[in-house]
Amino acid sequence: MSGGVEPAVLAFFAGLRGAPLDQAMRALTWLGSLWLLLPLAGLIALCAGRWRVSFSRLLCSLLAATLASHALKWVVGRERPGLHEALQAMPADAAFPSAHAAQSMAFAMALLLLLPLRWRGAGAALLLPWPLLVGVSRLHLQVHWPSDVLAGWAVGLLAALAVARSIPPAVRRDPASGPCRVPLSAPESRRE
Repeated sequence: MSGGVEPAVLAFFAGLRGAPLDQAMRALTWLGSLWLLLPLAGLIALCAGRWRVSFSRLLCSLLAATLASHALKWVVGRERPGLHEALQAMPADAAFPSAHAAQSMAFAMALLLLLPLRWRGAGAALLLPWPLLVGVSRLHLQVHWPSDVLAGWAVGLLAALAVARSIPPAVRRDPASGPCRVPLSAPESRRE
């Protein structure tokens, strides 16, 4: 985005300020916090039973997005916006990319990719507004530039896709073989 567009976007959000909306945005921003998402992903993975391997993709996607976004923050070192008063304490780390946007997108996309193909349209309609709202909350709170949020969404999307590609989903072929694609023991006819 050009230098004039990003300040204009932040000015737009500053113009929307009001107690109810400000409180809602403070709450929504927590939906992208690692403090919420990491225990939630771990709990889901632990409780997934026979699908534990698949749901571990959720945890791995979240961690990949977190590591990638913080590595980029360290490399880029972009200052946070200071055009308008922030509505929460300004985070101490760099702005680019938004880790909240990356983490919420990775979590939502990892969940979406776990759904059967026939449910992904409805799943997308339910899951994708979540990272979009987290990103908007970061702009409303004045703690990120718009390009930080866009980059965060891209990091989260790429993290979820990379993990989905590298960790195959658990497929239950034989009740005795567990949740893995490949049975843990050789078939009876091949043992000697």
